[in-house]
Amino acid sequence: MTSCRLGLCALLAGLAGLAGCAGSGPARPPLDAGAAAYRAGEPVFVLDAVASVRDDAPGLDVYLGVPPASLVFRQTADSLTAVAGWIVTVEQEGGAPRSASPRDTFRVGTSDAARSAVPEWRVERFDVPPGEYVVRAVLEDLTSDRTAERRLDLRVPPPSGAPALGGLRLEAEAVDGAVDPVDASSVPAGLDSLRAIVQATGVPDGATTELSVVRVRADDEPAQRLDGLTPNQASLAARGVDLSDVDTVQAVRQTILNPSEALDVEAPLPALGPGVYRARVRLVAPDGTPLDESDRLFVVRRRDYPLVTRLGDLVGPLVYVATPGELDPLVEAEDPEALRRAFDRFWGEEMDDRRLAAATVRAYYERVEEANRLFATYKDGWKTDPGMLYVLLGAPRYVEATPTGERWSYAIGGGQPSVFVFERTAGRIYENAPFRVLTLERSRVYHDLFRRLQRQWRTGIVP
Repeated sequence: MTSCRLGLCALLAGLAGLAGCAGSGPARPPLDAGAAAYRAGEPVFVLDAVASVRDDAPGLDVYLGVPPASLVFRQTADSLTAVAGWIVTVEQEGGAPRSASPRDTFRVGTSDAARSAVPEWRVERFDVPPGEYVVRAVLEDLTSDRTAERRLDLRVPPPSGAPALGGLRLEAEAVDGAVDPVDASSVPAGLDSLRAIVQATGVPDGATTELSVVRVRADDEPAQRLDGLTPNQASLAARGVDLSDVDTVQAVRQTILNPSEALDVEAPLPALGPGVYRARVRLVAPDGTPLDESDRLFVVRRRDYPLVTRLGDLVGPLVYVATPGELDPLVEAEDPEALRRAFDRFWGEEMDDRRLAAATVRAYYERVEEANRLFATYKDGWKTDPGMLYVLLGAPRYVEATPTGERWSYAIGGGQPSVFVFERTAGRIYENAPFRVLTLERSRVYHDLFRRLQRQWRTGIVP
């Protein structure tokens, strides 16, 4: 996943004017609770599951989504091919585990399709009795032999005969017209076919469902400097989102007539801009008595995420390698041409070699794209603390999962600090938080290293 994306390549083509001077010419459940500690090179996939009743049998619908971009493709006779093997296990304490081991073969005709970030989906059904379950999924990229694991804790409720709602999930129409699941951690912005699906059982005739969609206040700022102040644990930066601070986006009601014992209730959602949202469906009796409710947090991202395909997307990540004031000309640019000239000047001031400049810019934004894939939570991956460190230094040599977070080790040398400690400030074992937040323990000890990294990137040395 280090080859240049077409969108990024097109932007880099405009860097031919870099001449090394300012006057150079003109020239893109908790949502992440299942993720373990970061491991370099592992594939990325989505695990989701909801309890449901199918053919009068309770059970779990397990959704597995893998973006082609996270797999390694090989050229075959007439296509690019990747093969993924799954091991999906549903286990109840004291009971025998149930498992499935499907295999998926992905064939695409172009390298662009192989770099797609849109998940390809598989659904596995497990008929299980009511109880508490652990769902585990292991994905193995059979080309690279790399594996990744996710887990979810879910409850299958006992049939009570009382009206009830199951887990809420998202669906939308694909390009080919089929209806596919939507990854709640990365919903494309402006999706006009998006809808919430929730199973309802025991619904009385004439009951209503009320769908509300709210936008949740969330931290969207880039990570602070390595040598800055560590955010206070009560701050939004350390907590990620504030579920008590919301703005209503939509509220709709529909009446259910002549319901079957178990039915899927569909509620259309509006086209949404980037941000964190909560969809909630309430089931209300004909006399107005609340019966049950089901909700889901989801994150809407720009359509080309995690790629960088537009000139405007290049500006934000420069905060990690810019000195105070250097970003002003880019932020204040009044039109695309002025922005392009400012972008060229930013990189060209320190590098006389145009090819070196283009290679450095390409390496920097490939780090940004990879950070987006690996560390996205309530905000873009490059904006998180782990994402910042990944952009500046690349993959750590070693990652240790600790009781309170993670410890990343690098081989930096030169007497510079090489260990970075992250504390989990949200999503800890004992709390019910919607996102896992890893906060870097900052220190003035990192001052010289941070300045050195900035200087290296600006002069064409990729750390």
